[in-house]
Amino acid sequence: MTHDPVEIRHLRYFLAVAEAGSFSRAANRLSISQPNISQQMRDLEVTLRVDLFQRHGKRILLTPAGKILETRARSILRELESFLQELSTEPGEIPGALHLGVVPILNVAFMPLLLGDFAALHPGVRLTVEEISSTEIETALEEGRMDVGLGFLTRHSPNLHYERLCTDQFALIVHRGHKWARRRTVNVSELHQARVLQLPDTFVMRRMSDAICREHQVRPRNVAEINSIETLLRSLAPLDAAALMPKIALRGTTELTAIRLKGKNLALEIGLLRLIGSSASDVVSEFAKLARATIPKIVGVRRRRRSQQSETFHAAPPRAKKRAANPKRRGVTASSGR
Repeated sequence: MTHDPVEIRHLRYFLAVAEAGSFSRAANRLSISQPNISQQMRDLEVTLRVDLFQRHGKRILLTPAGKILETRARSILRELESFLQELSTEPGEIPGALHLGVVPILNVAFMPLLLGDFAALHPGVRLTVEEISSTEIETALEEGRMDVGLGFLTRHSPNLHYERLCTDQFALIVHRGHKWARRRTVNVSELHQARVLQLPDTFVMRRMSDAICREHQVRPRNVAEINSIETLLRSLAPLDAAALMPKIALRGTTELTAIRLKGKNLALEIGLLRLIGSSASDVVSEFAKLARATIPKIVGVRRRRRSQQSETFHAAPPRAKKRAANPKRRGVTASSGR
């Protein structure tokens, strides 16, 4: 059985419809008319002699044949992209493209330095970075839409390889004027009915913080649920609230401080996620190598800086020399805040 040739544009249009779930939205994204994309998809179905789409209310869903084509089309287009990149690469450079997924809280903390170093080492690689949730990273890797992920290691999927790069701790993030800001530690049990800001439960961090509260049988008072980490952190002072988040969330700010929490299971692992059985390209291998060398160092530097900033913040104001020499008062003027 012979078929008319399927063109690259057919595959691009098809994936746009599959992602948008609508011919009109796909047409808008591609800057073409809806009748045009509809006709292109009818031509594709005629060429392949299968139905690719089915309507479910106002949404367009893929048939079983459409789902098969979706997987193959992504693979074909990525191979084509890699091939074209290889043709334009200078001799001696590693060719190819890297599609990376990173969770929001790590994007700002790690990616600028990591991407800068990687681009300097491998200028021939075309980088695509998506800031998405850990769950979305896992799904994208399983569907072959992404090369590697950088996020929290949930180990939820048996299809993925999780590689730990470093460990961070949950802490209580507060603004400098918060009633607990000068404390060295806070027991998790003290968070019962405490004013907190939270991320939606689509975030792994929220689900992990909820698990910590359940384990310690506490129920904080949720003042607001905010789906942006940046907005949440900026809202802590105006709303006089705290947040249960990893220490890395501070991102070098001097307006907030992280108080060490005393309790069980407060650690979380940060690392790389890859699909089991997928052949690691030179590009992926080089990125993983750089991440292993860079990220633990970044975390170490940030921890030292936070400790220094916290010691400066917690230092008591100068006292008269005679009183400062009193041994009974010694040791209460500073704390690490970690």
